[in-house]
Amino acid sequence: MASAAKGKILAVIGDEDTVVGFLLGGVGELNKARKPNYLIVDKGTGVQEIEEAFKGFCSRDDIAIILINQHIAEMIRYAVGFTS
Repeated sequence: MASAAKGKILAVIGDEDTVVGFLLGGVGELNKARKPNYLIVDKGTGVQEIEEAFKGFCSRDDIAIILINQHIAEMIRYAVGFTS
């Protein structure tokens, strides 16, 4: 039975294998501005891009949980620690 109320979604910041796994599990979404709820991090992804994605996910009303790979979270620990 489907609910008429719009729920909250997950966001994922991770390596390609992690993000693709969650996308195959059905968590991929685009908001009204056509922004995805995931970021694939590879060796060409800068720390600033990761931090901007994290802050963007934190500011979105439709995202309730942000999943981040441990080694990527270490790269932006200062930003993760100060976000409430």
